[in-house]
Order: sequence, then structure tokens, then C-alpha cells
Amino acid sequence: MVSTSESLLDTFPGRLFIDQLRFLHRHTGVSPAAFVGALGPEDLIRVATHAVGSYLYGDCLAVAQLDANDMAELQEFDAAGLAALSALSTFGSPQIHQGTLTALRAPQIGNRDPLCALPSGALWTSTPITGDEDSWTLCGENLRRESPRWEVHFDTTRVRVARVDSARDWIELIEANPVTARGCRYPEWPAIAASWDAIHVSPTGLLLAHPTISTTPFTTTDGSGLAHSQAGPYASVAPWSAVSTAWLHQPPDAELRSVVSGLAAGS
Repeated sequence: MVSTSESLLDTFPGRLFIDQLRFLHRHTGVSPAAFVGALGPEDLIRVATHAVGSYLYGDCLAVAQLDANDMAELQEFDAAGLAALSALSTFGSPQIHQGTLTALRAPQIGNRDPLCALPSGALWTSTPITGDEDSWTLCGENLRRESPRWEVHFDTTRVRVARVDSARDWIELIEANPVTARGCRYPEWPAIAASWDAIHVSPTGLLLAHPTISTTPFTTTDGSGLAHSQAGPYASVAPWSAVSTAWLHQPPDAELRSVVSGLAAGS
């Protein structure tokens, strides 16, 4: 559950998400709340992943400063956006894995070098959205449409899953087992694997688990060369790129089923 004190306006990805919603909303003649409420999961997740991609690879200064004259509309988009994203159910059986996979093997979890918000050695899955789309295909990063796709079915009642729905969730996950480098705290993944089978970053977590704009300089300190900073007291969740799950242990009672999609058939 998203913390009621958190706002999409507090982070660059959140503001980029709202900015894109405002662009899509123009000329519709309906209220921001009505417009956002009518969006389906595919549209919401596509816009959220596009916002994170813009944060990772673009320039965020355009949304750094807010126009006080637009504040009422921005707050309406903020509340409606959080409500719509929070209502999405994105962790369940099955999940989708893309790539060559003949059998499931126990993940060998480690920290990446240099330290990163991503675990090394995890089994990665995405969330099915439609028959042909999942949260990875909507993101499109490092994916090939012709790659094999698999449904990973598992026993949801036996999974120890830590959900990242908010900045608070992400900070609590890190603080339970932290490792620090360059003044920034990162997840200590082997230690986290002792307590959790899977970590799921939801749509709200994807937009909220970042350094807050009010406490982070607008200058680059992370080597990206971009006119914003991902640096803060805690690592940004941005490298996850999409709504996804990192499996630190093999899913319980896992069963693989090949997915034949219309996208693949038509490629």
C-alpha cells in the first residue's frame, strides 16, 4: 500500500508520469480524474515505464519547477494517478519470463560490481497485461519480440514476496540489510535473499522509490552527464526499468508453459 504521505510530485519519474498524462489529456474535455480513471492497465504501465526511461536517459529539468498556477490540476493528476496505479494487481501467478529457458534452476544471488539497485543472478519475470503484452514488452528495453516467452506458474501462498509499492518500502528493504558506497545505501542482496524469495517492484514503486526532488541537487553526481541527479542517500529503483519481479529463490511448485503470442506469430 502506498504511503499516504508520498506524492508523484516528489520524484522526477512521478512528475514525468504526470507530465505525460497531462499531454494525453489535452483537448479531451473531461476532468483529469475522469481521464486517468478511464485508462486501462496497458496505458498506465506504458506511461509509467516511459517516465522512468526519460528519467534514466533524458533531461528532467523541464519538470523540476512547478507552475503554481497549475497546482490544483497537478494535485488532481497526482491523486488520480496514484489511485489508478495502486489499483493494479501486478504480482501473481503466472509471471512472464522472456528468453531461452529449458528448466528452472536455483538463483545464485550476489551484489553487482559496481553496486547497483539490481541483484546479480536473479530470475527475472514481468507481469502479463494482455495476451500479447507484459510489463517488459511495454517497456521495450533490451527485448526482442521474437525471443521465447514463458509463463512461470507457481504457488502464490508459499512465496515470501517483498513488494516495493513506495519509497518507504524500498528504504525499509535496504535498511534491513544495507551496504554503503560513495555515501549511498544499496540493497545487500545475499542477505536479503535469506529473508525473501522475491522482490516485486509495482507501478507505484517504480515511480516513487527515488531520491526526492526537494532533497536532491539538480546537478549530476552519478556520472551520467545528464542535467539531473539520481544520487541521494538511497539508491534509486530506476535501473529496474519496468514493473518486474526479481526471484532470489526458485518460485515454489514452479511450472513453465510456453507462450505463443500474436506478436511473435506476426513478426
